[in-house]
Amino acid sequence: MEIDLDLVDSTALPALAALAQLYQYDFSEIEGGVTGLDGRYRYLDDLEDRLRHPGAAAWLFRVTDPQFHVGTLAGFAIVLPITDGSADQAIDEFFVLRKYRRLGVGRAAATAIMSAIPGRWVIQGTRNNAGAKAFWGRVVDDIAIGTASVAEDPSVTYPAWGFRFQVG
Repeated sequence: MEIDLDLVDSTALPALAALAQLYQYDFSEIEGGVTGLDGRYRYLDDLEDRLRHPGAAAWLFRVTDPQFHVGTLAGFAIVLPITDGSADQAIDEFFVLRKYRRLGVGRAAATAIMSAIPGRWVIQGTRNNAGAKAFWGRVVDDIAIGTASVAEDPSVTYPAWGFRFQVG
């Protein structure tokens, strides 16, 4: 499946916010989470603030739906620089709509984003999200230069696992 990545600007923030609600809904099966009385999840209400950080960026994933043959959004990614003084980048949030999972959309998007920003990367996840750990392990195996370091600590919820690697 062919994928296009659109860098999020102020005009695309409403689309990102809408997809963030679906992301949080899916994630509530993994980590819990509740809506406010208005029916909205609050975890990513700070999208604009996150994207104001120097080096922060977000992308929307656009595909042509194979069933309806129309262009549609399939997911998003948010990248933030690590604030520990290193030059590392982190996948802060990453989401693919269920309909487009296992079709190569996530892998293509992750590879394109990380290839466009060479350097050191960090990806971490929660112990309850084994699917993400397996997905990111495959992506890191494909894209990392040299050996990726892998950290695991199942005694904590987050970050229970992580990959640190170099992309050229």
